[in-house]
Amino acid sequence: MNFSVVIPAFNEGKHIESAVTAVRAQILVPGDSVEIIVVDNNSSDHTHTAATMALGDSGKVVFEKMPGPNLARQRGFLESTGDVICFLDSDCVVPTDWITNIKLEIENGAKAVSGPYYYGFSAGYKAFLNKLYSWVVLPALPVLLRAVFWRKAAVIIGGNFAVTRDALHTIGGIPPISFWGDDAVIGMMLVRMAGKVRFSRKVWTQTSPRRFDETGFWKVNYQYTRAYFRAFFAKDFTRFRAPSGL
Repeated sequence: MNFSVVIPAFNEGKHIESAVTAVRAQILVPGDSVEIIVVDNNSSDHTHTAATMALGDSGKVVFEKMPGPNLARQRGFLESTGDVICFLDSDCVVPTDWITNIKLEIENGAKAVSGPYYYGFSAGYKAFLNKLYSWVVLPALPVLLRAVFWRKAAVIIGGNFAVTRDALHTIGGIPPISFWGDDAVIGMMLVRMAGKVRFSRKVWTQTSPRRFDETGFWKVNYQYTRAYFRAFFAKDFTRFRAPSGL
């Protein structure tokens, strides 16, 4: 099976080497292959240089001028050749069996698979709530919502998911949706239009808690929860598109 790992990056010169190095360290089954595509989303720092040096001969850096992670992800998808397209944020460091666990879910019939973030909170209520939310609530949420509302639901973490090429074509590629709710909409579109979406605890990644530091722990969780349920109850996903109409 051929995998393409797309990593959107905007001014990520500080993190991109670690993200790429972790993907290059994946332990693969003989016959499988991985290409890495870093999408420079019009960075003004040394992201391009750092990514090029980290990649070596294992991938390429492409450019997307229009700002926004989903536009960068779509650019990476268009440049990719893999049977399965994996999307990873540039501040994520995946374990060596990340692709192996993605492959297992795909072989078991999933059209897309995602997994939790491990933010590295050392102790206290943040560590407890992160583990409860990411490792207990999120895997159970689609089942609970289907039972209560009789409507399909899925959980996708935008910086840590994979999808088959055919499923991504079915939904028309990565939708150009602005932040807060972009990954929720992708998940709902996939499960309702393409097929089975799995949230696996084994498809996890270490990531930076910087969004919590910048925005606030409770505000981030509120924004994500609110956006998720807006997507779940939406009948028309076009209202989530960016103001420019892209």
